[in-house]
Amino acid sequence: MSDTYTDLLACEDLLLFAGAAISATGQREFHSGADHQRLSLDFLHEYVHHCLPDLYAATLALHVNDHNALRIVYTLLADPRPDAPAHERARENALIRRRLARTPPQRVYRLFRRLAADRVNNRRTRATIREWLARRPDLTLDAVKYRRGLRDAARHARLRLPEDVGRFLFSSPAARRRHRYPSCPGVLRPSDRWCTGSGPAPAWQGG
Repeated sequence: MSDTYTDLLACEDLLLFAGAAISATGQREFHSGADHQRLSLDFLHEYVHHCLPDLYAATLALHVNDHNALRIVYTLLADPRPDAPAHERARENALIRRRLARTPPQRVYRLFRRLAADRVNNRRTRATIREWLARRPDLTLDAVKYRRGLRDAARHARLRLPEDVGRFLFSSPAARRRHRYPSCPGVLRPSDRWCTGSGPAPAWQGG
């Protein structure tokens, strides 16, 4: 038997966390209340993140539910490992991108708003927000449907949005009513000017 006792304990801890991340939602259930379940999940997330950091992000590749997947993403963005090797950071970034692409947009915007409220504004967080928004199929629809989430995400990540989208999000109601919005494709790519941050900022963005 080559595995040490510590390895076996780590496997048991990881299996316990994976099982909870797949099934637990932090909501009230028959056998436990919402507060009790949230407390248990908080402990598991903190424990695995600090004791098994290389495996914590890897659980995003499992079929964990959206509640715990976004909690993992939040933790990786808010509390990154400064000593992580470059290849592990690249793997974590790829797992974050893949999971956010599969998550309903309203939940992703809720995550971005939480990051903004908690002032998590490191370079990795801004890049994650920028890349996810750049891959949205119709940002003009998002501006209408998820106006508050898109506005907070764009302001937090310091993005230059297309002019009409930015005007709709940040101008006053009276100014929005007076402005005539031309039809636009609304399909954006990572190479678009607003995503790269090149060029002068429009006047409504305050420089």
